[in-house]
Amino acid sequence: MRLLPKEFALLRYLYEHSGRSFARDELLDAVWPLEAPGDRTVDDHIYRVRKKLIPWSHLLRLETIRGQGYKLTRLAPKTQSNPLLQDEQFVADASRMLAKYHGLGMGAAMRVLSANRDVLGLPGDPFYDAYIRFVSGDFAWLLETDELSRPQQAVYALFIHASIQFDAHASLRYFDKLIARGSELTRAWLNDLKLNAAYLALAAGFPQQARERLNEIRAEIADMDSPSFTALFLLKEALVSMEESHSEATAAKLTECDTLLERHPIRRERGAYLVAKGLYLYEQGAPARARQSIEEGMETTRQTQFIPHLLNSLQLIIRCLEAHPYDDACLQNYRRQWDAMAAQYRFAELLPKARRLLDTRL
Repeated sequence: MRLLPKEFALLRYLYEHSGRSFARDELLDAVWPLEAPGDRTVDDHIYRVRKKLIPWSHLLRLETIRGQGYKLTRLAPKTQSNPLLQDEQFVADASRMLAKYHGLGMGAAMRVLSANRDVLGLPGDPFYDAYIRFVSGDFAWLLETDELSRPQQAVYALFIHASIQFDAHASLRYFDKLIARGSELTRAWLNDLKLNAAYLALAAGFPQQARERLNEIRAEIADMDSPSFTALFLLKEALVSMEESHSEATAAKLTECDTLLERHPIRRERGAYLVAKGLYLYEQGAPARARQSIEEGMETTRQTQFIPHLLNSLQLIIRCLEAHPYDDACLQNYRRQWDAMAAQYRFAELLPKARRLLDTRL
């Protein structure tokens, strides 16, 4: 099946939100956010995609919902016994493969495996079944499902709340409430929460508190021996030093992170590093190099298809360029990108859902 770029974007959006119906205006906002297509654009693209899906009609059905719009439905393939699932070594190898893609920040690969799990005969994994939805930006499912444990759903709701709006104070209060219930969480979840809480303290205007929070978990992060967590910790330290106008300390942390990522090529963290480096270059009076580094970092993050990390990088750029008038054209560009993602992922609908869930659970 050969799809034109917008046909592919339309199909991917419907596929990632399968089972939900979308009006024409919603699809225009999601697939053509910065364009002005004609009145028949959605209908024409739906028609062409539907024709191209005919060979896969046993797996996918693109429906017209009267009075609502369009919906893609995934059809369950006929169940067949899968001898691979009886092979303990294969099941263990499949789990390691997902964990490896996760560790390297390869969200696109994780999504491909998840979408083709039945064809490949891969076993289910409750953690990654939910996590891949998070990576893909299927936030509504995570907030509405009853398939997650209460602590697990609260963690996802917390990260969603912090990712889709700019009130760092509000998110930090929720983070601290959940961190206080750390006995309900895995070590990785708890350290992830504490690391992000340190950044939120910085975003809320409390750099000294942010540094204290980082110092509190320094030994724990080192003990995890995780290149991903270590890289993110170094980047948080660099951002705190930058806010404190400690230029040499900022440069040292960025260099340490760069060296780490040379040894452990994690694309997701490489994207975050390039964004932080770009913001530092603005501070150093090198706007052209800063712009280039930020653009490269954002493109690297887009390629990983980790939607929450893309949102977090957008937030960081916008916060920094609003606080410091380095480059208004760049600021406006990333504000437009934020607005496009807000429309695509329906932040206005998600935010009250996340608040209600957190208020109930915490």
